[in-house]
Amino acid sequence: MNRRFLRQTAIAVGVVAVALGCWLVAGLLADRMVRRELGTALHVQRQMTRSVVDNMAEVIASDLAMLRAIPATMAETGIAQRALSAAEKYAVTPQLTQPERRNELLRTPALLMADRFLHDAQGFSGLDAIWLVNDNGVCVASSNASDKATYVGANMRGRTYLNNTLLGAFSETYGEDVPGGEPGIVVAAPAYNDGLLVGAVVAKVGIARLRHWVTHPGTFVTDGNGVIIMAHDSALEGLAMPGSPGARGSPVAHTNASTGIGTAAKKRLSEIGLRSAAQRALASAPWMPPADAAQMIELPGLHVPALYEARGGLNSGLSAHLVDPLQAWPELLANRRRDQLMIFLTLAGSAALAAVISVSWVRERRLHRASRDLAEQLQSANAQLAAEARHDALTGALSRRYFLDLLRREIDRAYASGTTLCMAIADLDYFKQINDRFGHAAGDHALRHFVETCRSGLRAEDEVGRLGGEEFGILLPATSLSTGREVVERLRQKVKSGARGELPPDANLSVSIGITELAVSQDLPERLLSRADLALYVAKAAGRDRCEVMPADGALPPRAATEAL
Repeated sequence: MNRRFLRQTAIAVGVVAVALGCWLVAGLLADRMVRRELGTALHVQRQMTRSVVDNMAEVIASDLAMLRAIPATMAETGIAQRALSAAEKYAVTPQLTQPERRNELLRTPALLMADRFLHDAQGFSGLDAIWLVNDNGVCVASSNASDKATYVGANMRGRTYLNNTLLGAFSETYGEDVPGGEPGIVVAAPAYNDGLLVGAVVAKVGIARLRHWVTHPGTFVTDGNGVIIMAHDSALEGLAMPGSPGARGSPVAHTNASTGIGTAAKKRLSEIGLRSAAQRALASAPWMPPADAAQMIELPGLHVPALYEARGGLNSGLSAHLVDPLQAWPELLANRRRDQLMIFLTLAGSAALAAVISVSWVRERRLHRASRDLAEQLQSANAQLAAEARHDALTGALSRRYFLDLLRREIDRAYASGTTLCMAIADLDYFKQINDRFGHAAGDHALRHFVETCRSGLRAEDEVGRLGGEEFGILLPATSLSTGREVVERLRQKVKSGARGELPPDANLSVSIGITELAVSQDLPERLLSRADLALYVAKAAGRDRCEVMPADGALPPRAATEAL
C-alpha cells in the first residue's frame, strides 16, 4: 500500500513536473513566435507611418513656400511701392486717433488704388487678408479696407515679426493677426523703392484653409511653442506637447481685433496625454522586446499602444505629428495566449509529437504568408500613393506637388542646357457659374475638357498640372516667350470654340491665361509662378478670355500695364 502510494505520488509529481516544464517550454516558444509577428507588424506599420508623416510635411512645406512667394512678389510691384512711398509721412501721433488716421488714409487716391489692388489680389490668391505697413509701423492699405474691422490706420509697430521686417528681414509666424481673430500663418516681406526700405507687405491665410494637412486619422500640427493648432481629432486642438514652451506658459501673442494693438501674456496650456506606453505594454505583454516597447506611446482614449512619428523644422516653426495605433495589438495578445496553450497541449504527450511538428510547420507557413501579404499591401499602398501624388484624380493632369517638382527640374535643365522655358497659369472663367447653373458634373466635364484640349494642342514634352480648383499650370520647355504666347493663344481659342464633348451646348466656357519666361540667370520657381500669376491677374482684370504676357524682368507690356491700373 505504501509502495503504491509512493508510486502514485511520484507519478503525480512527475506529471506535474512534466506539465510545468511543458508549460514553460510552451511559453518560451509562444514568445518567440509572437515576437516574430510583432516585428513584422511593427516594420510594416512603421514604414506606413513614416510615409504618411513625410507626405504631410512635404504638403505643409509646399503650401508655405507658395504663401511666402505672394507677399514677396507683391512687394516688388510698382503699385505697392508707390503706395508705401506716398504714405511715408503717416505716423502715430497724439494729435490723431486711429479712426482719424483711417479716415485720412481712405481719402488718399494712391492708397485707394492700393486697397483695390490688394482686394483683387486677395481674391485671386486665396489668402484671408493682405495689407501694407509703412516704415513708421502704420497700416496704410488693406484688402479689407471697406470692412468695419479694418487695420487701416492701426499702429502695428508692436508686432515682433513686423519689427524684423521693417529692419529688412523676411518674417513669417503662426498666430492671430487679422480682424476676426481666426488663427493662421502670417507672412511679411520688406518693400523697397529706389533702394530704400519703404515698408512691408503682410499676408495671412487662415488655418481653416489648411485643413487638408490633417486628413489622415491621428495626424496633428503644432506651432513653435508646441501647441496643437490643427488636428484630425479636433478635441486635441489647443493642447500643448509635454515639456513644450506652450505647456510651461511661454508668451502667447494676442491681438485686439478692434484696435489692432498686440499684447503678450503668459498662459499655461493643458498638456496632451502623450506619454510612453512601455510600462503598460510590458505589463500586458512581457514577451515584448524592451527596444520595441520603448517605441510605443499612448494617448487617453486609446486602448492599444501606438507608434509616433514627427517631422519638425518646417516653416513658421510648425511640426507634423502622427499617432498611429498598433492595429495588430489585440490579435497579437490573443495569438500569444492561444499559442502557449496549443504548444502545451501538443507537448503534453508523445502521441502529439507529430501534431507539434505539423502545427509548427503550418504556423511558419502562415507567418510567411502574413509577411508576404503585408509586404504586398505595403508595395500596393506605396504604388497607389505614388500615383495619387503624381496625377490629379479628376482630370488626369499632374498633381500640384509633382508639377512644382517638375518645374524645379526643368528650370535646372534649362540653365544647364542654355535653353529657354515658358510657364503659364490658366484659370477657367466664371467656373462657379457653370457649377451653379449646370451642376458640379458639368464643372468636372469642363475641367477634363480643358486638360484634354491642352494635351491635344501641346507637344509630348509639354506638361499640364492642376494647381487647385479651376487653376492649371502649363510648362513649355525649350520655348521662347513669343512662341509660348502663340501656343497658349491657340489653346485659349480652342477651349472657347472647339468641340465641347459632354458639356451642355449653352455652357459658355473660356479661359484666361498668363504666361512668363525663365530669366537669363538665377530665377526661382516661386518667382516664375508669381510672374505667371500676376500676368493671369492682368488677363482677368482686363475682361477675361484672353492671354497676357509677363516678361522675365517683371515689367508689364504698355497695354497690359494700362489695363491693370
